[in-house]
Amino acid sequence: MYRKLVAVVAITLLAVSTARAEEKAEPLPGFGMGIGIGLGNTYTGGTPATPPISILATFNLSDSFRLEPIFGFWVVTEGATASTLLGTVAGSQGGYGVQAGLGAFYMMRPLKQMALYGGGRVGMIFSGASATVNAAKVDVSESSFYVAPALGFEWWIVRAFSIGGELQVPLRWYSDPTIKTGATSTTVSTSKFGTGFEALIFMRFYL
Repeated sequence: MYRKLVAVVAITLLAVSTARAEEKAEPLPGFGMGIGIGLGNTYTGGTPATPPISILATFNLSDSFRLEPIFGFWVVTEGATASTLLGTVAGSQGGYGVQAGLGAFYMMRPLKQMALYGGGRVGMIFSGASATVNAAKVDVSESSFYVAPALGFEWWIVRAFSIGGELQVPLRWYSDPTIKTGATSTTVSTSKFGTGFEALIFMRFYL
């Protein structure tokens, strides 16, 4: 009787462990496209230029390594500004920003439907703004390079769709902005370094 019970328990445990091994062994989807939504950011030392919405391409090269190009473009409406240099100008006509970057991450999978990752993103941001000052149009353009250590998680609702979140601590190096008034162009010396925090949520769609 006891031998039969032990045999049944052993077979059950073996079946469960085999099922869990097969569950964990399922590879990550290889390629997907996603949308990132910024939840807000704080910066010191330069323009807080970060896109509210960005597009990303996810390449899971293995179960433990991911590459992820990211692209963002946004337009700042009239009355606002994409540059701190025009932040107090009443005649602001808005502006634009373009972001291009690449992320590299180490992946961990504590559960079949969940992944934790850590790594970083590097990239460039190009921004510009316009304003009318004393009946003259003033244009400002500037760029920055960033390195952003990041931690995040991802949860698969189904294999082809996931949601997730990410926290970044960007380190930014700013170029001197160029101010153009009519035919006159001037380079202004400003702060060269800035730090900050960013929080994002993602939706990814896998093929």
